[in-house]
Amino acid sequence: MPADADAVFDVLSDLDNMTAWLPDSIEVELSGPNLIRLWLPGLHADVDVERQVTIDWERLRITWGSETTTSCNGTLQVLRLTAGRSAVCVRLTGPPGASRSTVDTWVEAALDALETVVAAECRTKQAVHQPAL
Repeated sequence: MPADADAVFDVLSDLDNMTAWLPDSIEVELSGPNLIRLWLPGLHADVDVERQVTIDWERLRITWGSETTTSCNGTLQVLRLTAGRSAVCVRLTGPPGASRSTVDTWVEAALDALETVVAAECRTKQAVHQPAL
């Protein structure tokens, strides 16, 4: 990601705006404090699940689901590389019936959209902090 890890994590941890970077085929909404509801259409049957979300600010990690859930769980972690550069590590167990290539496509689309959202956020913050000429 072409941004500091903290800037990337700010976008990822904003649970109210996850749809800004998740693929269009995945619908998500908050259904309680740190609880998200996911709808994943187009598989053998539509998948509708709720997952608890844990945000670890110190490790820049977000986890959803638990070790006892066998599908639709995972972890996103932002890694600090250098000033203005970071990486996002994703571990994801998709829903039943989703092929690995489908899940990989979702992850790629999400990371591409995340990069776009983070770049726009950084430009906005830079514009706000620029002195007027």
